[in-house]
This record gives sequence, structure tokens and C-alpha cells, in this order.
Amino acid sequence: MKNLPIVKVREGNPIKLVWLITLLSFSVGVFMVYLVWSTLTGIRTERENLFELKENFISIQTKLENSLAKQKSEIADLLEARLSDNSQKEDYILLNLVKDYRRVVSDPVLIPTFEELDKSINSLLSTKNKITWWASAYSRTVPRIPPARKEVESILSKILETVDKAEGQQRLDRAAKIRKIKQNYSRGSKQVDIAIITQLAEQNVFSIIRRDITDLVQLSERLHAIPEADNLADLKDNKIRTLLARVRMNTQLSEGEKSSEKIQLYSLLEEYETAMFGQGYTIDNAHQTIILGYDGEYGLILDRLKMESEKETLQAEAIRIYDSIETTLGKVTGRTNAITQQEVIKVEKVLRQTWRTMVIIWIVTSLLYAMLAYEIIMAAKLQIKAIEDSNIDLAAMADELRKSEERLHRLSSDLFSVQENERKRIAFELHDELGQSMAALKLQVGAIARRLGDVDPEELRLVCDEMRGNINQIIENVRRLARDLSPVVLDDLGFQAAIEYLVNNFSKIYNVKIRYQHTDVNHLFDEDSQRIIYRILQEALTNIGKHAGAKLVSLVIQEEDRAVRFTVKDDGRGFNVQKTLDNKDAHRGMGLEAMSERVRILGGKINLVSRPGIDTTVTFTAPIK
Repeated sequence: MKNLPIVKVREGNPIKLVWLITLLSFSVGVFMVYLVWSTLTGIRTERENLFELKENFISIQTKLENSLAKQKSEIADLLEARLSDNSQKEDYILLNLVKDYRRVVSDPVLIPTFEELDKSINSLLSTKNKITWWASAYSRTVPRIPPARKEVESILSKILETVDKAEGQQRLDRAAKIRKIKQNYSRGSKQVDIAIITQLAEQNVFSIIRRDITDLVQLSERLHAIPEADNLADLKDNKIRTLLARVRMNTQLSEGEKSSEKIQLYSLLEEYETAMFGQGYTIDNAHQTIILGYDGEYGLILDRLKMESEKETLQAEAIRIYDSIETTLGKVTGRTNAITQQEVIKVEKVLRQTWRTMVIIWIVTSLLYAMLAYEIIMAAKLQIKAIEDSNIDLAAMADELRKSEERLHRLSSDLFSVQENERKRIAFELHDELGQSMAALKLQVGAIARRLGDVDPEELRLVCDEMRGNINQIIENVRRLARDLSPVVLDDLGFQAAIEYLVNNFSKIYNVKIRYQHTDVNHLFDEDSQRIIYRILQEALTNIGKHAGAKLVSLVIQEEDRAVRFTVKDDGRGFNVQKTLDNKDAHRGMGLEAMSERVRILGGKINLVSRPGIDTTVTFTAPIK
């Protein structure tokens, strides 16, 4: 860095001039106070009255607005079914504030406006009471829906289990009857076939019941997807009721029949109807409707939909009342502002006289200040010039540093581009070269096959099998190398699956046991970030496989504080991190620098800890994008 230039300042002490100006300012101030005192005494009373009036207006307006805001917040909470214990207290405060406001303003012109405001406030409190009752009912109803739904689902599950058991037993009974018919050789074969066909054609009533119960399950689920209460009645009376009647008809015992499954089904159907339609429900088949009882899932859902509709009505009413209150308060505020303005005009008349006197004093004082400040300004200019020269030098150095950083970033970016292009080039060359080798091997196989007449066929077959195995191995190696060099696995499998593939492939290639713990990170990064993270993990695992000689590796991925932490640890031989990074030869740890640069591009941080002969831990964070 360049040395700052040494500046010689003109003789004369600016500090003394400052003290002189301060002394003169104090003297002039005392003189001004003496001159203005008589005038201020005259306007003091008017100003105090004006300030008191304005403070009263502002204070009561602020309190009233805050109280209305609290009321609005409470109503919003109530519409979300959040009950409060301070509701009555806030109502009392609001009513008293309106009375105080009327008393403070005390303007006959505003009497009709305040009467309108009182009416709106009372309407607001009345609507708030209705919303409170609604919130209380809603908070009692909605939490009961999930247990009721769970109970209905449990009963339907039991019904399906019973039907499955009965259907299976019926199939076993039918199979037993068919075996008995086949064993009855006294009949002719045609009669036996007819009897078997008759048994097979006999309708399985539990299969019909299964279909109906499946439809019933679907209808029960549809109850929760219907947005309007009017549409529930059709589902209840026309569909569910019809299905229940059909299932009951199919579960009725025929004359002489004894079926424990049908008895159990009949009992479970009663439990389902009670859980769905409530205690004391009745089915009116004459009018084709179901009359609800108490505390059933259907009734709770119906009540919830009705309450939600009622919520919209109450919310609209509250908004309308608040709009009316705001309009009325606007009229009151406009009138109070007019009253305040009248008082301000009175005070301004007196202030103008005082202002003319102060202007004269200000002109005289300004001339004195200008003469005395000239010396300070001249001395300060020299100091400012020295500072500007230093700033120019600092700016040049900062610009050079910025250019250096840009060159470094550009070189880093070029390095990654060259690295990616080199990997793709190697992948293509490996593919072409090994592919040609594979083609040559196939030609050799064909040549050997043509010699089958001259050489022992068994020998040729063994040779051909061996060569085909080599060909398959070459093809597999080509695919593996291509996948490692260009991570298309990210596009094919996705981020999470690509990391799992990388871990499993590393374990197979290097015969290392790996412990992998992770959270779902598929949705946390964009495609560019996923590719960079994949490369960092690939570089870390490759370094372990090539240099660490580890037997156990752990990879832990966990989300924390809007970022994801990746930790790769091995129990290998370790190394001296600083010595490796400071090494100047061709093998000075480009992989570590590349990992650090990639983490910088992500906007994260990397930490590398290694104990020679013990272990190595690589930890880096990536902000969630």
C-alpha cells in the first residue's frame, strides 16, 4: 500500500476559532432570548391551549382506533374459532372511549354523527356476540369430526373383515360340496357335471355384500369432500340409505338358516348407522329419508358446513359495520381537524410578529458566522485534500483487488468447464475405443465359429463363451465409466436416488462398508445446485477410495437452519491438510480446491478436518434454494 502524503496545514488553530464561534453563539443566543421573551409570553397561553386540545384529540382518537383494532383482531380470532377471555372487558373499554370522545369534542354540529357512531358500535358488539356464540359452537363441533370419522372407518373395516371371512368360508363350503358330488359315482357323469355347474352358478351373496360395502366406504369418504350442505342430503337419503337397505336385505337370514357372519354383519351395520347418523336416528322408508340422531359423523359434517356458511355471513356483516364506523370516524376527524386549524390560525398571527424579529437577528448572526468560519473552511480544505489523495490511492487498490477477484472467479469457472469437458471427452473416447474392441471380439467369435468343422466343437464353444463374457464386461465398464464421468444418473433417477446410487457404487467398487443417513432433499435444490452437490460428494468419496484405505465410511445428510449439512467421514489413514494444500507440484490437491470452489459457488461453507493415521471428516453446507 502506498504511504499517505504528509500535508502541512496553514498556521492557525481551527479549534480556537470553533471556541470563539461557540462563545459568540452563546452571547447571541442570550440576546435573542431577551428580545423574544416578551413576545413568547403573549403566545404561551394560546399555544398551551392548542397543544392540550390537539393532545386530547390525538389521544382519544388513538385509543379509540386501538380499541377498534383490538375488536377487529378479536373478531378475526373468533372467526377462526379462537376464543378469548378479555372480550367483555374490551367491549366496556370501547363504549367508554366513545363517550369520552363525545365529551372532548363537545361540538353541537357532531351530535348526529356521534349518535350514528353509537348505533354502529352497538351493532358491532351485537354482531361480535353472535360471532362468539358461533366460535364456541364451531370449536365444540369440528374437533369431534376426526374421532367420529375414525370410528366409522373402524366399523367399515370390521364389516369388510367379516365379509372376507364369510366369503372365504362360503367358497370352502362350495368346494366341499363339489368334491362330494364328484365322489358320488352312482350318478352318471352328465348328472355330476350338471350338479357341479349348478353349485358354481349359485350366487355368492357375500360377494354382492362386498361390492355394496365397498361402495359404502367410498360414499363415507365423499362426505368429507362435499363443500355445500345441500349436496349432503342427496348422498344421505338416496345413496347411503339405498345401499344400507340393500345390504340389510342381503344379510337377512332365510328360513332355517343359521349364519353367525350375517348376524355379526347385521350388528355391525347398526353400529355403522349409529356412528354415522347419531344416537336415536330413524330411517323413514316411506319418505325415503334418514332422520338424524345426536353426535353422528354426518350430523357433525353437516353442522360444520352450515357453520362455515354462517361464518361468511357474519364476516360480511362485521366488515359492513366497520366500514360504517370508519366513515363516521372520518366525519368526526374532519370536524376536529377544522377546530384545531382555527386555533392554529390564532397562534400563527402572534408567531408572525415573533418571526420577523428572529429573522433580523438571524441575518446579523449569519454575517458574524460567515466571517469567522472562513478561516476554518480554508484550513479544512487542506485536510480534505490530503484525505481525498488517500482515498484515491485506496480506491485504486480496491479496484485492483476487485479485478484480481474477478480473474480468480473467472479462472475457477474455466477450470470447472475444462474439467467437465475433459470428462465428457474421456467418456466418448472410452466408449468408442472399447466399442471397437468389442466389435473386434465379436468378429473373432464369428471367425472361430466358422472353424467349427476343423476344431473340437467343445473347445470352440468354451472359447466363444469366454469371449462373450469379456464383451459383456467391456460393455458394462463402458457404461459405468460414462455414468461416473457425466452424472446423467441425476436426470434419470433424481437427486436423492442419484446420491444413493453413488454411495452403493462406491461401496461395490472399493469394497468399503458405508453407513448412509439422510433426510429427503429432492425438493430443496435446483438442478444446478444438485449437480454441484453431486460432484462434491463424488469427489469426496473418490478421494477416500483412492487415498484413504478406509474400511468404514459414513455419509450423513441433515437439514438445519434453511441449509443442508453434508458430512462425509472415513476411518482411513488421514493426511496433513495444510501441507497438501500448500504443495506446489502437479498433485497438490486440485480435488480439495475444486470442492472448496464448488461450495463457494453454492454459497455455503466447507470444513475439512483430518488426523493423520486416524480419520478424515469433510463437512459442507448448502443453502436451500
